[in-house]
Amino acid sequence: MSGVSGDGAIAWVEVRLTVPRDDLDNVEEALHAAGAAAVTVAGADTEPNFEPGRVWASNGVTALFDAAALPDDLEERLALALGGPVALETVPLQGEDWAHAWKRRFTAFPVGDRLWVRPSWVEEPAPEGRVEVVLDPGMAFGTGQHETTRLCLEWLDTHCDARQAPRLLDYGCGSGLLAIAAAKLGAGYVLAVDNDPLAVEATRSNAAANGVADIIDTRPADDGLADCAPFLRVVANILSHTLIDLRRLLTEATTPGGEIVLSGILAEQAETVRSAYPGFTWVNEIQDGDWVRLDGVRADTE
Repeated sequence: MSGVSGDGAIAWVEVRLTVPRDDLDNVEEALHAAGAAAVTVAGADTEPNFEPGRVWASNGVTALFDAAALPDDLEERLALALGGPVALETVPLQGEDWAHAWKRRFTAFPVGDRLWVRPSWVEEPAPEGRVEVVLDPGMAFGTGQHETTRLCLEWLDTHCDARQAPRLLDYGCGSGLLAIAAAKLGAGYVLAVDNDPLAVEATRSNAAANGVADIIDTRPADDGLADCAPFLRVVANILSHTLIDLRRLLTEATTPGGEIVLSGILAEQAETVRSAYPGFTWVNEIQDGDWVRLDGVRADTE
């Protein structure tokens, strides 16, 4: 794929804007809904947003669009998400500029005590003693730098080991990062589920590239879980309203006495999500920036 079509016309457009912290999630959601092939976030000073706990009052947001599919009403959509006027910069991309524009914002990084996450195009070997996860997310998925994903990776780092070899469900797997991390940390079987065909494809490809395709069973959400549930560990990194919608499914997917991890939750939404899962004892709430992770244990009996 290149940044120009066969007749030399511009094929990709990069859209840039500055977004206050409190509006960041609404803007990211609006950009994806508008058809963005990739959305990246960095501090307004251009420092990449990779370090755990780092948040900024002002964020530089960049979205990559197919030029032929760039919505005419994008500015209006973003103004609605921001609740006021928005200043957009659009940059046509030529040749291989689209790839560099997207990929240059990512780097390899450590998580917890054992993990090392490396985009496939970054040549930076894992420090001694760390388990490497190499990711090629495709244009639609991130590489683990967001707080919600890091929170889940940190939990997996301390809850997956080869001695127990737990069965684990990754619901909403995206590029497969959490599923692959779980497998490489010692999970005996991982079911990775997503409702987006691109996510299913990316997870299968990344699992194979990391040598764990035999451990990770990847399937569309429509296929259901009845033939393989329940699980000792369940991880769901989705948005709060979806976690609430999925409360019955995720509860039934967790074996009595098993553990569930819910992420993608803004701090002010945590109590609402907790209340939607009455069958769990909530043992931990970990916050990273504006986001929280809820750790729960399903009751042995309902």
